[in-house]
Amino acid sequence: MTASVEIFLSDLDSLKTEADLRTKLAHTFDSYGFNYYTYAGIDADEIRDATPGQRFMSELIYLTNLKAEWVAHYLESDYAHVDPVVRTCTESRLPIRWDERFKGNTRSHFESQMMDDAWENGLRRGLTIPVHGPRGELGIFSLNSDLNDVEFHKLSEAKKYEIQVLAYHFHDTIQRRLKADKVTALPVPLTDREIEILKWTVEGKTAWEVGAILKISERTVNFHLRNVMEKFGVHNKTHAAAKAMNMGLLSA
Repeated sequence: MTASVEIFLSDLDSLKTEADLRTKLAHTFDSYGFNYYTYAGIDADEIRDATPGQRFMSELIYLTNLKAEWVAHYLESDYAHVDPVVRTCTESRLPIRWDERFKGNTRSHFESQMMDDAWENGLRRGLTIPVHGPRGELGIFSLNSDLNDVEFHKLSEAKKYEIQVLAYHFHDTIQRRLKADKVTALPVPLTDREIEILKWTVEGKTAWEVGAILKISERTVNFHLRNVMEKFGVHNKTHAAAKAMNMGLLSA
C-alpha cells in the first residue's frame, strides 16, 4: 500500500542535493510498484526543432536509475530525436501509457527501430508524464515496471493521477535545485584516461574489470571516476556517462 501524496510531498523543501532527489524519486515510485524512473528536463523547442545528430546542450537535467549501458546507448544513438513517447510529450499534457505497440501504425522506420531496441533492453511498457513549465522547459517523467501488461495497465489506471500530481511537484523541485547544474556548451576537460575509463564503464564493466583491462588498480579506476563525477557536478557514474555522451565526449 502506498503512502499518501501529501506524505511524499511533505519534505520536498528539505531536498538540497542531486543525491537527495535520487533517493526520494526511487523510494517514492518504488512504493507505487515502478522499478525504474527517469526524469529528463529539457527545452521543448529543442526537441521539436532538433535535427539528427544535434545534441541537447542548453537545459539538460537527467536523473534515472536505469542501467548505465542503456542510457549511454540511447544518447549515442540520438534516440531522443526519434522517440515517439518523447515527441508525444511535446504535444500532450496528459499521462501517456505506452508499450511496444505505441503509435505502431504511424511511426517511422527509425521510431520503430528505437522502440524495438528499448524492448530488447527490457523497457517494454511505461507510464510517462509530461510537465510543461512556465519558461518553456519540458519535464519528462517516465516510469517502468517488471509487471506484465495486464498488471501494469491496472497499476497505471489506478495511480496515474496521483503520479501526475507528484510529477508536477518533483519537476518544480528539481528545476529549482538543479537548474544551475545544467549541461552547457563549454567542454568539460576530461583526461584521456578518464575518457577511456568512462567508455568501459558505460559498456557495463565494473571498476575491477576496467582495471584488469587497462592494467591499473581498481582503486585507481575509482579515483578517476570520482574525478569525472566531480567535474560534472554529479553523484554517480550513470549521470556522468549521460552528460559525457550528450556532450559528445565519448564519441571519439
